[in-house]
Amino acid sequence: MNDIKALYKQKSLLINPLVLKNIKTLNLTLNEFLLILYFLNEGTILDLEKIKEYLNFTDEEILNTYSDLITKGFIETSLKNENGKVTEEISLEMFYDKMILNKKEEEKDIDIYSKFEKEFGRSLSPIEYETINKWIENKVSEEIILSALKEAVINGVRNLRYIDKIIYDWTKKGNKVEDEEYKELFDYNWLGEDNE
Repeated sequence: MNDIKALYKQKSLLINPLVLKNIKTLNLTLNEFLLILYFLNEGTILDLEKIKEYLNFTDEEILNTYSDLITKGFIETSLKNENGKVTEEISLEMFYDKMILNKKEEEKDIDIYSKFEKEFGRSLSPIEYETINKWIENKVSEEIILSALKEAVINGVRNLRYIDKIIYDWTKKGNKVEDEEYKELFDYNWLGEDNE
């Protein structure tokens, strides 16, 4: 019993702390994470028998997970011919690129929220976070959002409804929002005029 427990206590898995810290941003399934972890630790050759032994996956789980990782753009493969033996080699470059890109997006998001908090002189409420998220989801550029924030601060108004109205007016006058028509999030008539 103690011998088995000792086997479970062994520490043989290696993973870069940066990878571990940032992997949650990639929305990987458990099987996808485990297969990536396998490739990080055991090499980049697709060896079904070795993967089955290491991860206790079935052939179907390996192939489905492998296919999902390719489809989602986390890995790419190439055929390698050594001494007449053809093997499939996996490149993890796309995985690393996605982690870097997601980290930059996360930093950008944190940055925009911190700018609002700095200008408002307080923490944002959950509803305010959601409003900013909606602008981003509606493809309003960070430049337009921050310019509208600046305009509101100059006018002494620290209110997201007011900022939303500015964004709406600017996009109505021709500032592009990723080639889509922007609609106000708040149904409030600030100036007592009809919104056409």
